[in-house]
Order: sequence, then C-alpha cells, then structure tokens
Amino acid sequence: MPLTRIFAAEKRREGSRMSKIPATPRIYTIPAGVAFVDALAKGILDKAGKDPMTLASMQILLPTRRACRSLREAFLKITNGAPLMLPRMDAIGDVDDEELSLLLSGIEQELSLPPAISSMRRTFLLAELIGKMGRSRGIEQDLSLADALGRLMDQIYTEDLDLKNLEHAIDNSDLADHWQISLKFLEILSDAWPKILQERGVMDAADRRNRLLKSLADYWTQNPPAHPVIAAGSTGSIPAAAALLKTISSLPDGCIVLPGLDQDMDAQSWDALDDTHPQATLKHLLQTLSFERSDVALWPSCKDDESAKKRRAFCTEVMRPSETSQEWQTLQSRLALSEGDLTLERYDCATQEEEALTIALSLRGILEDKEKTAALVTPDRRLARRVAMACRRWGIEIDDSAGQMLSDTQTGTYLRLCIETLCNELKPVALLNFSKHALCLPADFRDWRQAVCALDKHVFRGPAFSGGLHAHESKLADMETRGKETAGFRKTLGFIETAFAPLIRLNDGKAHPFAAWADAHLQVCETFCGPAILWSGEAGDAAAKLFSEIFAEAGHLPELDARQYLAALEHMMKGIAVRPAFGLHPRLMILGQLEARLVGADVMILSGLNEKTWPPDAGLDPWMSRPMRKRFGLPSPERSIGLSAHDFAQCLCADKTILTRSMRVDGAPTVPARWLQRMDAVLSGLGLKPESVLHGDALDWARQLDHIDEKDYKPLGRPDPRPPVEARPRALPVTAVETWMKDPYGIYARYILGLRKLKPLEQKLDAAMRGTIVHDALHKFGELYRYEEILPADAAQTLLAVTRKELDATGVEQDARRFWEPRLEKTAHWIVRHENAWRNTFMPEKFESTGTLSFQGPAGEFILSAKADRIDYTKDGAAAAIIDYKTGGTFSSTGMIDGRYPQLPLEALILEAGGFAAKPAPVESLVYWIIGGGEDGGKVKELKKTAELKKAKENAAHGLEKLIAVFDKEETPYYSLPRPDLAPRFNDYEHLARVKEWTALGEQEDSA
Repeated sequence: MPLTRIFAAEKRREGSRMSKIPATPRIYTIPAGVAFVDALAKGILDKAGKDPMTLASMQILLPTRRACRSLREAFLKITNGAPLMLPRMDAIGDVDDEELSLLLSGIEQELSLPPAISSMRRTFLLAELIGKMGRSRGIEQDLSLADALGRLMDQIYTEDLDLKNLEHAIDNSDLADHWQISLKFLEILSDAWPKILQERGVMDAADRRNRLLKSLADYWTQNPPAHPVIAAGSTGSIPAAAALLKTISSLPDGCIVLPGLDQDMDAQSWDALDDTHPQATLKHLLQTLSFERSDVALWPSCKDDESAKKRRAFCTEVMRPSETSQEWQTLQSRLALSEGDLTLERYDCATQEEEALTIALSLRGILEDKEKTAALVTPDRRLARRVAMACRRWGIEIDDSAGQMLSDTQTGTYLRLCIETLCNELKPVALLNFSKHALCLPADFRDWRQAVCALDKHVFRGPAFSGGLHAHESKLADMETRGKETAGFRKTLGFIETAFAPLIRLNDGKAHPFAAWADAHLQVCETFCGPAILWSGEAGDAAAKLFSEIFAEAGHLPELDARQYLAALEHMMKGIAVRPAFGLHPRLMILGQLEARLVGADVMILSGLNEKTWPPDAGLDPWMSRPMRKRFGLPSPERSIGLSAHDFAQCLCADKTILTRSMRVDGAPTVPARWLQRMDAVLSGLGLKPESVLHGDALDWARQLDHIDEKDYKPLGRPDPRPPVEARPRALPVTAVETWMKDPYGIYARYILGLRKLKPLEQKLDAAMRGTIVHDALHKFGELYRYEEILPADAAQTLLAVTRKELDATGVEQDARRFWEPRLEKTAHWIVRHENAWRNTFMPEKFESTGTLSFQGPAGEFILSAKADRIDYTKDGAAAAIIDYKTGGTFSSTGMIDGRYPQLPLEALILEAGGFAAKPAPVESLVYWIIGGGEDGGKVKELKKTAELKKAKENAAHGLEKLIAVFDKEETPYYSLPRPDLAPRFNDYEHLARVKEWTALGEQEDSA
C-alpha cells in the first residue's frame, strides 16, 4: 500500500483506532535454537490467515536489510514459492539505511529535517579538523582517527547525549596529559561541529535517525496505525529504537518479538546480570518497556520439544553469572543431561589453516544429507575467506554475508595499482604489477600480454633508474648498438606513457583537487581496461558508486598530492563491502553474528572462538578512556561482549552446533573463549567428560586429508640427469670448470637446458652487482694508467671518480651507496699503493682479454675459453702474471695447487699455449686481488713459486681432462652437489635441483 494512502487512512480512522488499544501490550520471544525468521514468518502467516490482503497490510520492522531479505526467503520457503502479497518489511537498525527515510517520509516532511551529511564528507571534514588541531600524522592516520571520532559521535547521538555537556560531565584534573588534549579537542569540536553542519545545511546521520525514530514513536502514539505492526529481532540496544518498540507494544495491533529471551533463568541470576552477559541487553530493554520477564509470551508458531529445552538449559548454565556459579555444585540434581542430549562438537585446531580445513570438511559432510543446511558464523573475516577457499577444492562456492572489502576485490586492486604505479614513477615492479593485472587488457593494443612480458624479460631487468619510462632509453640504445630490434619495446613504452599522461601531468609534487585526481585516474584505468569491463559486476558497481559520490562531493573534498590521494582512496575502498547479488550456495552460508541471530540452519558452526576474536577485545577508544566514557554516560566497552555473547548463545542452542578455534594464530598462542572454558566446567559438573561429549571426526579428517603414510611415500633422491653425449657441451669457460667439479647439475641446467637466471627487477646493490662495478671501474682505471710505472698523486681520487661514475650508470639507489661509499676511499688508496709496489716488477698489458685452448676427449674436441681480468708482463717481457679481481670469497694458493680453484691455472695454460691475444710467455705469478678485503681495503692471494705453479697447472689440466673423459660417457650423470660440503658460493639452480629436499633425507654423498 502506498505510504501516502496509509497515512491518509490512519487520519480518517483515528477515533475508532484509539478505542481499540488493548489494556495489555503484546510482547513475545522466539527461543534460542529456533530458526528466528522461519518461526516469525510462520507466525505471521498464521496471524494473517487465508486473506492475502491482511498479510499485505502488515508492517514488519527488522534490524537490518539482510534480515528483511531472509524473512522474504522464509515466506517463499514456507509457501513453496507460491505467489504471495508480502507484508511491508523495513530495516531500522542501520545508521545509513535509506529505507528509514522512506519509512518515515511523511513525518520527515512535517519536521523539515536537513538531509544527512554523507559519510565521505563527514570523514574528510573531521580529518581536516584533526589536522588543524595539530594532531595530523598524515592523511591515512587522519582519516582513521576521523572514523574513530565519527563512531564516538554516532554513539553519543545513539545514547541521546550531547557533546556540549562534555566539559561539565568530565573532570579533567586527574586525566593524563594525552587524554586532556583529547578532551580539549572534543570540547572545541562540540562548539565547532554544529556550526559546520549548519553552514552546510546538513546533519549527522545518527542524529537524524534518532530524531526520525523518536518522531515516529510520537506520531504512532498520537495516531496509531490501522495496520498490524510487528517489530522483530531487535534487542533495543539503540535507545531511540527501544522507545519506538515501547510505542509499538502499545499499538492496537502491534507486538514485539524478542530474539532468544531466557525465560528459564533463575531470578537470582537475572538480578545479577552484568554487561558481558548475553541477556543483559534484553533485560535493559524490558526495563525500558516496563515489562517483567514473566510478561513475555512464547511466539505462537514455536515448537518447543524436550531436546531443545535441554540445550537451552545447558546454555543457561554455561552463561550463568559468576555471582551464582555456586549453583554448579548441584548441577546433576537440577539438570538431567546425558551425552546424547547435546549435539555438540568441538575442535581445538593447531593453526588457522587447520581450522579452516576442518570447517570446510564439516560443511562438505553436511551436503551429503540433501535436506540439511549449514551456516558458518564467525567475526573473523580472514578465517571466513580461508574456509571459502578451502571449500573450492570440492567445487563449492559459499556466500559470505559480510562480503569483501572493495579494496580486496579485483576491481579495487586494479584501481589501487594504477595509482601505486604513478607514485613509484612507473618503475618496473609497480608497472608490471599493474600491467599484468587481469583487468589490464587495452582494446587498442593487440598482443598486450606478450608485449608486457617482453618488456619484463628484456628491458626492465636490472637496476631501476629514476626518471620514469625515459630511464630505459640507455638500455634500449645499448641493445640497438648490439644489433637488437627495439621497435616493439618502444611502441609498448610509448603506449604506456601516453595512457598515463593525465596522471603524470598532475604528479608534480603539488596538491590538486580530489576530483581532478579521480578524473585523471579513471581516464587511465579506462584506457587500459575499458569502461564495459571496469564497471561490471558487483565490485565494478560498488566502485562506480564510490567515484560518483567523489564527484558529487568534489567541492567538499581536500586538495591532495598523489600519495595522499592513494591513501585516501584506499581508505574509502576499505570501508565499502561488496556482496554477491545472489547467494552462491543454496544450503551453505557464512554469516556475521547479527545475521546469525535471525537466520537459522540445521547445523551452526561457530568459529574463531578465541578471546579478543569472539568475544571481541573491548578495545581502546583513541578519543576517550574508560573512566571518561563512564563519567560522560556512554556504555562500557564490555557491552559489545554481551551482544557477542547473545549471538553465541543463540547459535549454541541450534539442533547441532560445531565449535572451532585455533590454538595458534600467526604463530602466537591464543586463549580459548571464556564460554568454552565455562562449557568444560559445566560438563564436568554434570559428570560428563568434555572430550567425549564434544568429540567429532572432522579434525581427524582434516589431518588425514593431505597426509601421506611413510610406507606409501617414496622420496626422490638428488637429480642425476643423463643426457646423450651429443647433447653435452663441447665448450665451457674456465669459470664454469669449478662449477662442473662441485655441481655438475648447474652445468646441465645452464649449458644443456639453456636456463639462465633473470636479473632481479629493480636490482639492489648485491654481491654480483658490486663485483661487476669493481671490475668495470678497475678496467677503465687500468687503461688510464697502462704505461705509468708510478701512479700520480691524485690516482686514488681518479679511481673514486671512475667508480662513482659506474655506480651512476647502474642506477644504484642512494641508500645503498651511502652504506658502501665510505669503504670505497679506503679501498681506492689500497689499490693505488698496491699498484705502485706491483709495478716495480710487472706492468699491465691486457685487460679483459679472451682466449681459448683445445682439449681432446673421447667424444671429440673440447674448447676451453677464458676472459682474463688482466695480464701483466715483467718489464723485459720474459714472464707474465695473471690477475683476477674478486670482491669476496675465500681463495688461497693451496686451493690453486690442489685443483679446487682451477680458474687461474687454466688461464695460465691458455696464455702459455698462445691462446690469448697476447704474447705467449711463462707465467710466474697467479694472483687474486681481493678488493675490499682485509683491514686496509684489500688483500692479495698469490701463487708464484715455480714448483707450486707447475703443480697447479698440471693438476688443473689433469682434472679438466678427467672431467671431459668422464662426462663423455652417457652413463655419467650430472649430479647435483656430489659433495654438499664443497658446494659453490653461488647456486642459481638450487631450487630446480630440490637441494633442500634431498639433503634433508640424509642421502649419502656421491661423486661423479
């Protein structure tokens, strides 16, 4: 019936209606354990009888929209989907519920109330005030504080208090300094905020809701509606809603239906209830309504059997106030319960992963019965997500009533990554995160995925440079000088730069209007995605509404820079829940606590039952301490525990209840919920063993699900590939010979499979990069002073300049340079001192010289190649020295002699055989210059004795010939680490060789 007709009809029949007000108000309860909306729907249908218009004329007030949807579904279920004229159902519990204004539209016109301020505008206004008061810690923290302040203000409105009374209600003389600062701010706010709202012609939503509810209560008191009004499911925690309930209870055809009032609790316990008890809120409501517990009747359609009564009696004992807990001593005489009377299971899981799998298995088992339904109830959203993911292994998609934060959806992630890319100057990691996102698929760029992967592999690897996409120009130019094609790379980079241009123009370090950022942001996102895809689905719809509100509120939002815009946008997206339009599974659901109070299921699974989760941590208010809240008249934080306890008790009385908790969460031990500990005490008082009464199989199933018995497990040993001889390498560099000796699998992976480790994205200054920089710097420095027997006085400064230029060229970040550069000066002076002493005997001749040497093996010729860092000669040219620069590692002359470090002895063989582009000469010295080692900035490991040099070369040659001969046999495997104790310093293929797996098995050492 249209709202205007309802009000008109009420006006005409006012006199006759007033005469029908009954002397005794009507108030009912639907007991805990009974499916609330199902029982409510059946009772309403019974009340309406067979007249469809009677049902259609009724008005049902429920706490939430979800409860309204559940009641509609209950009507359809009871009538088997038959056509039905449903009663009007309104949600009055949500502060931001638009239906409240629709419900009260006629009254609102008479009151001429200003519209409610949008949540977005209020948050930013409060954040601005916080910033002006000198409490700003950045936009993200300002917005979080503004949210907390908004919640406090809503609670003040809800409890019918006034911030203006704060100064007189709270004595600040005994407050700590930081609370005095908060109190001073709240006092200023109490004066400034009403003026701000008045200037903008708006009011707070919670204040508006309170006034509307009060007005409706007053209106219905003076003008009782002709149609039946039923308020169901509310606990009256909002005083204005409680006042409305009192009015409804006095209407001619009005009644209240309470959820789970305990009518069997003894009077002594009822009188001793505190805020943490599940019945405390209902007790307070009955006092507000001026009712006794005995005045509350059982809702007519409720079927109450003995088993349900026993479950409720058990729950009453579990929740018994501590003041009367002595009554547990007489439990066995008062409560006759056996193991079969309690359909409870309890699982104390080791971890949250195990808990999620246990729950998922329980849900899957319930589906075996085609008629049963089940609901998971938990305040832990992370656990809920894990359960939903675990259910997918059986193809089960389950609906979470809490939804998902917009920021965690695919659309929200895409929107965030776009701005993160801008804030990171389009550097490779952020750009690739965005470019590889599932939604990033520009319609105007064919083969986008392949193009992005090509950039990833060929252009973006290595150190990151500042300067946006232009920073890659030097690498592209270098590729072109080596004859590589770069047109495709330039096309992709050009497209990205053009697409990001709207945001790049704004990113000048200055603040710009919020709407300007949002407009440029959407231009970029739609270029890479397309509006039809970006705004599709529930998440796209939620994002579209968010940006519509941003543009609508543009004049009231602050100017921000890029990072502030990112923080603000992410904050807003975290506050938006995205829910599927339709339930994903007809018989399984994940519910929040409030929904579970009203929605029933055959099996209720209560999870996350740890202190600080369920029940929740009473928490700290950043604006008011507990004493301040108490003095001001706000309810204690413990009231939330009482509401949470009520939800727990409602579910505990279900036909079957499964209780789960994790003994550790994120590695930290947890404390069981207080109700679980009380349950154990009650069961023990009844003479029952908790482990027997609460036993179930799901946890054992979860532990066995992915378990493999040792007798069925055959571990894999170390890899031992045996490729055909023709596939084996016939040429290797000298640097690979040591790897061939210590880790043949590394040779197999690199030179047979052709696997190369990619350089990291945005590579940091690591050992490998440091070695490259030192080599290049020493090469250029040596070329500068190739013919100088004594280096000039400023040689150390020249070396430092050359090294810094190499650092600039590789884009090493400043933080790493600040750590490394102080050691450079010491190293530079050591190198100059050592060069001067060295050049008394040897002079440099060749830098980075390449050479080869041929060996004959059973399968044919084998070519050994080398690239010597430096080849020096005596001043008469009669002998040579080979130098290798190292920036780390342990090298010794003994290792060169016995063949453990064969690189330099093999290079000596190549030089003496004329394999280098240098004059063949006897090698008198093999030397490692270890740069940065020792206290002086460097040290030397030299082999120069004739006999030792000869032995080192012989051992190296013999060892290499033996390797060639052994690996020219097809039966010789390329073992991974024949001797793990002699593993190479760096191993790029350790993960492919599963080293951690087979070494853990204790496999005996093998050798090739």
